[in-house]
Amino acid sequence: MDGPLVHALRSFPGGAVDAPIAFLDRDGVLNVSLDGYVNTPEELSLIRGTAEAMRALREAGFLLCVVTNQSAVDRGHWGEERLHQIHDRLHDVLKEDDAQPDLILSCPHLPWARCGCRKPGTGMLELGSHLLRSSDGFGPMRERWTEPYAGTAHAGDVMVGDRRSDVQAGLDFGARSFFSRRDVGLSHLVARVLDFDDQGDGVG
Repeated sequence: MDGPLVHALRSFPGGAVDAPIAFLDRDGVLNVSLDGYVNTPEELSLIRGTAEAMRALREAGFLLCVVTNQSAVDRGHWGEERLHQIHDRLHDVLKEDDAQPDLILSCPHLPWARCGCRKPGTGMLELGSHLLRSSDGFGPMRERWTEPYAGTAHAGDVMVGDRRSDVQAGLDFGARSFFSRRDVGLSHLVARVLDFDDQGDGVG
């Protein structure tokens, strides 16, 4: 089965082997969640404080990787190009504050498809680590990933999500994992994320 959809608007130089990665869920953490899906770029609205929080993580040395389950693609609600357009919009509204992600990964598969990338699976985190920690880096991409990949967690990696499946994916990957209440947003957790003595949350 094909892997996640990869969205990167900027070239990434590579060589950031020891940099921590902040893996961030999208809906309910970065942008306001909707009943169903964010179906168009115009429906994407950032939660207050998202840009400032992402910039704070970047300034602290984190690479930023959005990891989001988006089964609407394989359900046939809309296609891959629509998802890329939504992520173009996410990139553009965050770029204004120098807070755009380095990489966006989306699992397009159905929940029952037994893929390895849909959270609570760790496939998107593994691919994010594989790409962002490569020595060669990568250029702009808008494609389904079909090549083998293997990435591992490093000290300092974090996962932030608003669902049990997000936190479980982070814990299984080996990252400190934080639970964000839906639509409260990333900004309320930045101080905890930046406190490396804070071991995060469980999934109880």
